Amino acid sequence: MPELPEVEIMAQNLDRWLVGDRIGSIDVRDGKLAGNGLSGLVGAKVVRAWRRAKYALVDVDCGKTLVVHYRMTGKTVLDPRKQRRARVRLEMASGTRVAFEDPRRLGELFVLDTAAVDGFIAGKSLGPEPWPQRRDGGWWSRAMTGLRGPIKTAMMKQDRVAGIGNILASESLFMAQVDPRLATNALSDDQWDRLADAVHAVIQRTLDAESGDEIAYVNAGGEGSFLVYGHAGTPCPRCTATIVRFVQAGRSTFYCPECVSDAK
Repeated sequence: MPELPEVEIMAQNLDRWLVGDRIGSIDVRDGKLAGNGLSGLVGAKVVRAWRRAKYALVDVDCGKTLVVHYRMTGKTVLDPRKQRRARVRLEMASGTRVAFEDPRRLGELFVLDTAAVDGFIAGKSLGPEPWPQRRDGGWWSRAMTGLRGPIKTAMMKQDRVAGIGNILASESLFMAQVDPRLATNALSDDQWDRLADAVHAVIQRTLDAESGDEIAYVNAGGEGSFLVYGHAGTPCPRCTATIVRFVQAGRSTFYCPECVSDAK
């Protein structure tokens, strides 16, 4: 599932592939996405592609913005030979072709007036971004004020901090040596500082490891850059104790009990 780093990579790719080029044609191959205003973008020049939370947005010079919400399995990829199983395919005036793939068909593509994008984002009640600006422990503590549940589930609340999902939360807590079961209001200043550093480091590490023309998601074998996520029963890369999996709020959490015990 795409989280902040993966969506950032795809937004950067869209910016690299499309900016300055005109949209020559849009082939909507899935009826679920028909009528979303995509055809109105034909002929427009792309001026910017960017990310907010887990959305990629593509601004064009006719005053419209294409919004891409990847959800579970969506991805945007180069499609030079038209061989991808695409829900939507863009062909640019230069000949560049980009496909929107989405095996589970849960993702969304739709068009907004660019002037309405701020209102759209506000309506989603998204919290501030944890990256690229480096946030300190005090910032994280203030963002989570009033929450009493486990820190792992608190980190995924999009109205508090945008873009963090299950994988990024698990990896960051492991790197910070913070127990994912710890009550949010019980973290010490030192733990908040470690967590702030870890979130920034994990995002940057993922960007460095996964940047390229195509993202590989966890359910498609993309676990190579993860330290603990998906590695239950294997040795901890820090202390060689066994990585443990358990369920929090219906989602898998992976952590090392020995590491969090040592860091208290």
